[in-house]
Amino acid sequence: MKQIEYFYNIIYYFFYRGAIKISYGLDFILYPYRKLIFLIIDIPVIRKQYTKRGIINPRKTIEERRKKTTESPILSRGTIIGAGLAQFTFVLFYIGIYHIFKYSFFPTFEDSFGYVLTVTFILAFTTDVILCQKGDKGEKYIKEFNKRKGWWRTKWKIITILSLFLSLWFSLTTSSGGNVGQFLISLHF
Repeated sequence: MKQIEYFYNIIYYFFYRGAIKISYGLDFILYPYRKLIFLIIDIPVIRKQYTKRGIINPRKTIEERRKKTTESPILSRGTIIGAGLAQFTFVLFYIGIYHIFKYSFFPTFEDSFGYVLTVTFILAFTTDVILCQKGDKGEKYIKEFNKRKGWWRTKWKIITILSLFLSLWFSLTTSSGGNVGQFLISLHF
């Protein structure tokens, strides 16, 4: 169980780091709007309002706030998107397992895909709570993984990206249109 927790938190961490990089990339693209905001801040009336609140350097305050809302390991855009992508990876994996179970034992059973998605999302969320959120394990692992450098990061970035594509592949090949799904269905006829 400890290895599954470790693997899940690595996937969560690299999706978290990817979300941060994408967020900063979007900030770079939207840089003209930020520059406009900084020009508005330099208007004396607005600068005076910041000074009344005790903010001497509003640019620095805005940058710190942006960094906090993007990178904070507690609750930020990075953690929300990272957890969502990690959970989505598990949703695809659980859908593949569901397909194998369904076509092995109940090949003629007609189901509603909405129910399948609901149940697998609940399972993925429960997995995330157990492996990452309970006891603030996600924050602990983020702090631990931020210290690691070099080949370890490169290796796990590749594994994280592959895990998303492999879980999608697993889900599709076990569906009724995939090779594994068709094979399991053909065993009953």
